[in-house]
Amino acid sequence: MSDNSALIIGCTGLVGRALVDELLDTTYYSTIKLVTRRTLNMNNDRIEEIIVEDFDQLESFASKMQAHDYFCCLGTTMKIAGSKEQFKKVDLEYPLIMAAIARKSAGFRQFLVVTAAGANSGSPLFYNQVKGELEEELKKMKLPSLMIFRPSLLLGDRDEFRLGEEFAKAISAIFSFFMVGLKRKLWAIKSKDVAKSMFLIARDQRKGTKVLSSNDMMNRLKSMGF
Repeated sequence: MSDNSALIIGCTGLVGRALVDELLDTTYYSTIKLVTRRTLNMNNDRIEEIIVEDFDQLESFASKMQAHDYFCCLGTTMKIAGSKEQFKKVDLEYPLIMAAIARKSAGFRQFLVVTAAGANSGSPLFYNQVKGELEEELKKMKLPSLMIFRPSLLLGDRDEFRLGEEFAKAISAIFSFFMVGLKRKLWAIKSKDVAKSMFLIARDQRKGTKVLSSNDMMNRLKSMGF
């Protein structure tokens, strides 16, 4: 087994959970650090939990967050956040703090982050606007390697029920046969496919900044025989 180490923040979300499973299915990482508000009780010698009950205190745990590859899967909804201010904390402020911690890590190689297909700081939609702001601020940090994943509608088993997403999934299933070209770029993608593509890209250890759409992710998986 290699001595590569990974850190995942947002490991209880849809993509985050799939990413933990994906990394555990391989032997590429000998250490997988999970930043979480509560223990996940995962019985695996490679898992190291970093319990941070209040993410406003993330910087206080920086010394424990040393790793080679950092995966940021943080994300919430307005319903859960309760306000635009709290939403921006989770989807903008915390990822930026994590990136700053990563950049100072002695072994830091790359920062891989999940945003959204419509990420655009100039968008009239608050969600897309915040995701766009995150991308812009991360690019300003001049990280040696920044991989941005922009999935479209995510498919998977969530902890909470979202009526709008369930409707969209149903429509996606009905019309997927007729969607050509733009389908993968703008339509649904499985959370486990996002997670697998994140691992494959991380394994490449690319330099510079790259933005990957759902189409890019699926093409990479196909090229690898998945």
